[in-house]
Amino acid sequence: MTCIGNSGEIPNEVAAAIHDKDLVAAAVLSGNRNFEGRVHPSTRANYLASPPLVVAYALAGRVDIDFEKEPIGKGKDGKDVYLNDIWPTRDEVSHVSASTVKPELFKRVYGSILKGHKLW
Repeated sequence: MTCIGNSGEIPNEVAAAIHDKDLVAAAVLSGNRNFEGRVHPSTRANYLASPPLVVAYALAGRVDIDFEKEPIGKGKDGKDVYLNDIWPTRDEVSHVSASTVKPELFKRVYGSILKGHKLW
């Protein structure tokens, strides 16, 4: 979902079911927009999670899942896939971070941030 709540409309039949059955629709997001109606007027429960967990909840399609006991989906082979099957190891995360996050990037992007821009 986007950070300013522009996540778009939900299908009419979903909105009708939420309203007619007085359901508590939930959103899981990694930004700090976790208050009622911010993501969408129909979402009443909004949860903060890490970006990988946001993806896991999206794959599962529900927020009341026990990731340790329940699969988040099925693989191409039809077998259950659990969160621990796809969760990266600490070494994998370290490798990606070391190969992509470079001090030069931050120096270039933020080095002149206080100088403003000609359009300001």
